Amino acid sequence: MTESGDPFAGTAAAYAHSRPGYGHEAIGHVADRFDLDAHTRLLDLGCGAGQLAVPLAARAGSVVAMDPNEAMCRATRERASRAGRSNVEIVLGSDADLRGGMIDDLTPLDLTTMGRSLHWMDERATLECLREHTRSAGGVAIVDDVEWLTAGDEPWMAAVYDVVAEYVATLPERYDPDAVEYDDPWDELLTECGFQDVETVAFTVEREWPIEQIVEYVLSLSFASSDRFGDDLDSATNAIDRRLRTLGDEPFEQHARVSVLSGRVSHS
Repeated sequence: MTESGDPFAGTAAAYAHSRPGYGHEAIGHVADRFDLDAHTRLLDLGCGAGQLAVPLAARAGSVVAMDPNEAMCRATRERASRAGRSNVEIVLGSDADLRGGMIDDLTPLDLTTMGRSLHWMDERATLECLREHTRSAGGVAIVDDVEWLTAGDEPWMAAVYDVVAEYVATLPERYDPDAVEYDDPWDELLTECGFQDVETVAFTVEREWPIEQIVEYVLSLSFASSDRFGDDLDSATNAIDRRLRTLGDEPFEQHARVSVLSGRVSHS
């Protein structure tokens, strides 16, 4: 997760405008599980545009929002300002920077959250570093949901994928996320890295997507960012718009599943 070769270069504006939040239930679960209060110090690693850091700041004492992408950091700062959250500190840096010594400037930590970001990091090394620098009874919480362009099961999502595939040659194939088996499941990895009381809790979130947000969401993806379309960008976005309008009136519905995988730290 480094700025050099950043897969999200140029996507921050679309990311900030289109990526949905995780829902009140998931945020509340994290806050309740780790007893967040005015004394809690929280790190949101790979914060993106602040979809996790900012709502959690309403329940924590201080939040460090860290990302290697400068534009993402600016988007988080703007989101925090709009929400009136003065307790959010923005830090430019990656998981490699964290392990390289930056974590010493951020500790002591009570909780680290990661939303849709751990898979971009050196997972094991980062989790081990976090466990070592987290207070007892604190921990980590990994908040995730399915990336719908390649894995969503709504017909309108497949229709958008078909249009994008006409323009982006390297688009990943669509797949069934329930049929995927991971070589290193994160719950097992947390346990192997010394976290305790590891659990996964899932929440159903109902979302509505206007066409403009759908188009921006596509452009927020690392594999479908605006530079992937080149000179065909306007043609592609117009084609997505036209295709969606043949399917019915907006907004389009999504029945999403948000998962929270978390584990505690004990230094006893």
